[in-house]
Amino acid sequence: MNKKCNSIILLCALTLGSCGDKNDEEVISQNYVHKYGYALSKKEWESKKYPGQVVTTRKDGVTITSTYENGVLQGPYTVTYPHSQTIEKYKLYNQGIILKEIDYDQKGMPQEEKIFLSPSRYSLTLWYRDGTPKSIEEFSSKELIDGQYFTTSNETEARVIKGKGKRIDRDIDGLLKAVEEYESGYPTKIETFHANGTPSMICSYTDGELDGEKRTFNLNGEPLSLELWQTGFLNGVATYFKNGCKYREIPFNHGVKQGKENYYVDGIIVSHDVLWENNKKHGPSYYYVDGVAHPEWYYEGRKVSEKEYKELDHLDQVFSEIASANYRIDNEE
Repeated sequence: MNKKCNSIILLCALTLGSCGDKNDEEVISQNYVHKYGYALSKKEWESKKYPGQVVTTRKDGVTITSTYENGVLQGPYTVTYPHSQTIEKYKLYNQGIILKEIDYDQKGMPQEEKIFLSPSRYSLTLWYRDGTPKSIEEFSSKELIDGQYFTTSNETEARVIKGKGKRIDRDIDGLLKAVEEYESGYPTKIETFHANGTPSMICSYTDGELDGEKRTFNLNGEPLSLELWQTGFLNGVATYFKNGCKYREIPFNHGVKQGKENYYVDGIIVSHDVLWENNKKHGPSYYYVDGVAHPEWYYEGRKVSEKEYKELDHLDQVFSEIASANYRIDNEE
């Protein structure tokens, strides 16, 4: 009986704990105000669809003000920071359709403005911390049409025109994060940077998909990885480094591990190898200690004895030969 009660208490505690975030968003009060300024009851508001505002106060201190006309959003919609009158998010609606969205920092400075030009086309403006414009871009869905990028001193440092050019991404304080080359509205090359200015990643793209080499580096410029990609999939041998030395090589075939994976000591001596087939360990895997190989055997990802592996592998060969013979007979007929 005590165990059952303890289980119920524990379950309730976990349930209440998992709902903490939702409880913070619980509504404390909701006021309905006609556009001429007088208060309305919830029943009057919902039955008559008066024009005006709904002011919602949540438990977490956030105040949401929504403007309506004929029962749909019409005009400004604002969300404040918790326990503050400073607006965090501003939206502008026309007959329920969003026209504009602006995010502000806690000092009331704009950070991001998105203007919806059509259902698929929009402009995006970003600012530095001090209010200087950082970038002005226009998109069609995910395709970058035009872009202008500024330094912290408000000088143009890069442009994308009709989908072609260079895009520069900086953080809100002006620290360089990435340099991107664009063709036909999509990146063809992206180079990202550490805080000290050294490259952290260099990669190539085709039609918005990783395609070609992808290299990563540590703060000191030493290599961390060299991967080969084809249309969004790892394809070829991926090499990984520690302290500038190769320590691991993994073969991929269109995103699937296929072939022999090697681990290295000091980038030269193989210490361990693994055979992969269709993303599963399959065959002998060796650990090399003082020149002696210590094998482990796997069959389709399951660890087995050498004897069991050879028996199963022999059965696979027999079934394969039977299947090939049947295929030849069917074609001859």
